[in-house]
Amino acid sequence: MSRAPDSDDSAAASTATISPDAEWLATNSGGSFAMGTIDRCPRRKYHSLLTVREPGVGEPLNVVAEVEEWFHVGNARVALHSYNWGKTIEPKGIEHLTRFEPLPRWTYHFHGLTVTRELWLEDGADAVWIRYSIEGLQKPVDLRLRPLIRCRPLHKLTFANPFLNGEIGVEDGDSLRVVMRPYKDVPPLITSLHGVTGAFRADGHWYEGVHYEWERDRGYDDAEDLFTPGEFRLELRHDGAFSIRLGTTPPASHEPQVLSSPLGLRRSFVQELEDASEAYLVELEGNRRGVIAGYPWFGEWSRDTLIALPGLCLARDEVDRALGILESLADRLENGLVPNIPRSGDVPSNADSIDASLLFVRAVALSAKRTRSRRIVPLQATCLDLIDRIGEGADPRAHVDAQGFLFVDAGPWALTWMDALVDGWPVTPRHGYAVDLNALWLSALVTGLRWAKKLRPDFIEKWDETAKKLSEHFEEKFWLHDHGFLTDTHDGHGPDGKLRPNQLWALVLPGVPIDKANKARALARVREKLLTQVGLRTLSPDDPSYQPFYRGRQVERDRAYHQGTVWPWLLGLYADAVTAIEGPDAAKEEMIPVLAALSAHLRTEGCIGQIGEVFDGEPPHRPGGAPAQAWSVSEVLRVAKMAGP
Repeated sequence: MSRAPDSDDSAAASTATISPDAEWLATNSGGSFAMGTIDRCPRRKYHSLLTVREPGVGEPLNVVAEVEEWFHVGNARVALHSYNWGKTIEPKGIEHLTRFEPLPRWTYHFHGLTVTRELWLEDGADAVWIRYSIEGLQKPVDLRLRPLIRCRPLHKLTFANPFLNGEIGVEDGDSLRVVMRPYKDVPPLITSLHGVTGAFRADGHWYEGVHYEWERDRGYDDAEDLFTPGEFRLELRHDGAFSIRLGTTPPASHEPQVLSSPLGLRRSFVQELEDASEAYLVELEGNRRGVIAGYPWFGEWSRDTLIALPGLCLARDEVDRALGILESLADRLENGLVPNIPRSGDVPSNADSIDASLLFVRAVALSAKRTRSRRIVPLQATCLDLIDRIGEGADPRAHVDAQGFLFVDAGPWALTWMDALVDGWPVTPRHGYAVDLNALWLSALVTGLRWAKKLRPDFIEKWDETAKKLSEHFEEKFWLHDHGFLTDTHDGHGPDGKLRPNQLWALVLPGVPIDKANKARALARVREKLLTQVGLRTLSPDDPSYQPFYRGRQVERDRAYHQGTVWPWLLGLYADAVTAIEGPDAAKEEMIPVLAALSAHLRTEGCIGQIGEVFDGEPPHRPGGAPAQAWSVSEVLRVAKMAGP
């Protein structure tokens, strides 16, 4: 893939080392998205030009797979897209690709023509725009644009079936418009041309046997069928630009939309992370503000939201958005607690989280430091109620013992962020006393007691003694004198002795009393065994359960997920600990090479312009999991701002 070697913009300059199978992502403010690879050969069932976040029925709807382009130049027929048919990849549009920029924008060159293709999602509507610019026309050229559709739930596959309604309506007014209603109860698909005249020829049929390589590698079914209702036929006589729009509602104007944020000049890593942050901050039906945990397969997850909120919002001086997100979660409590996954439309909630409620308290406390808005007071009151509900056993799997510790019963559940289950049982058992849960619990109590002086004096009477006892015994419960770090869990009889990053919560949260010298020792052990150039390992390599690589089918991946796999979001906690124990200059010096490695990742691998969910525990730390993850972007952004220019 040839590219211009000397460009003034960072996007173009970075493409010299980008693989053709690197991904791109485009989103709108409602969380709908388009995603694919540079070479336009779909490798995931999630790759699409339009996935609608809230279609009004069920889970997100994968609507549009592709729009094919076929140029007829003289006797030559040139395609710009690709499919994997199982044993062959045809056509091979990448052969004509000369440049890619993560707008996304593709530039193709063939037979004296230069064709630029830009793609973006419309804000305020579930619609994708594709804009073509043509240069070098010496004589008329015929162009065929053929939409390929799926109209199926995000995680499913579709196949040729008699239930799809292939009937279309064609409206040839100020712009040519084709309307299709593929299935009952799903939104219509409205496709329109802008800035160009043409005709539509209906020839509805199925493309059978399109394969998705990465689904096969991940152990899932990897083939499906795509439906095409027909093709738009255009005759291009002059250089110029035009657009095609595909959406669930008609366009607001017949005029071709122009991209409002064209690719700019070279941008810093912090600016790129701030751009990336916007993909996750969404406004959903019912005036709800939320955070999409990751693309392409995650939705709203409360834990991810609350860990990501300081970086996505507070570090960017977006306090109002932070308060809106917290208020939205406070309106959707389940049994008085923050659910793991809040209810959204027809998608039910999931309550497998005890830490989400405690992370809510932390997020409110951090937000309160940034604003004097009266909106913070009811959120603080909600925090006091959350603490009460935990103490009352609202989740019967967790209870407070006589010393004030939060104890989680053993069973077929995982209530912390290390939540992988295999055969119904946690891969990383964290029952008993978990160090992060109890650090969050103690810090929540201390914070709540401070707020209660103005809000609820009865709260002080109820929880003051508990907080004192827990504070007195915390370090005794978790500190391993012979090892020099805080144990990850304690089952009530003894510590598990595992070196994990969860202890960082105890080193950084206010109100958690750890001896200063012990903090320094624990940080040194985390640095020695867990820190890598792209994040922190979830388990020491010295542990017999350590898994160095995150790959294979789902069971294999789940067994490695929190057993050594590296997570970038943990860098935020680590940098906070270094700052608190060794000072901000030490944190900056240590984080600069880590940020450099993650900058290279953002620009050249995974999903360009984003930071992925996880990496292998061992070099070269191959990325895995979701290619674009909210808390990865947010916590790395927070660290980058800490480190300065």
